[in-house]
Amino acid sequence: MSSAGPTRRLLLALPPLAALPAAAAPAEYRFRVLRQGSAIGTHRVRITEGGGLLTALTEVDIAVRLLGVTVFRFGHRFEESWAGERLRRATSRQDRNGTVTEMVAEASGDGILASGAEGRFRLPPEAAPLSWWDARKLARPLFDSDSGKPLQLRWTREALPEGGTLWRAAGDEDSEGRYAADGTWTGWRTRAEDGSIVTYEPA
Repeated sequence: MSSAGPTRRLLLALPPLAALPAAAAPAEYRFRVLRQGSAIGTHRVRITEGGGLLTALTEVDIAVRLLGVTVFRFGHRFEESWAGERLRRATSRQDRNGTVTEMVAEASGDGILASGAEGRFRLPPEAAPLSWWDARKLARPLFDSDSGKPLQLRWTREALPEGGTLWRAAGDEDSEGRYAADGTWTGWRTRAEDGSIVTYEPA
């Protein structure tokens, strides 16, 4: 019997995307960022509503120190505004060891226009940035929140205890997000460029 059999049955048992919880997102997410188990920074998402828009502001601040000296510094500010299920605008400013890159994506006619360091891209109207805080958007066409570039991803889902779900992405992104039964984002994990494991845990 193939070892993939139980996993396939598990995935088939999960609810379809349309049945995922539609509970309101919390007003804020706060995570500690850990590298190989040691704290290196924070990831915060603040969610507000007003003027017919839902806006999520993501702030990431990371500093890796070696013998008291900062050897890597990373900051990211990413803001996305939604009118119902349609992305209206997203902006990104990333500072990686002093090198700054920016991106802007805006709804335009029958699509979304994104422009960043890797060029200009026309995205479908249902596209969303890969920002992880809303698992219901992971099944859409996704684009990189740093560059606006469309992402080629393969997704799998696994059931977690107490009704939660683990989403795994492979391809242009190799990461996994954890969600509670009501859709609340509870954790994240990826492998950094140097091979170290980076995880998020609630702060």
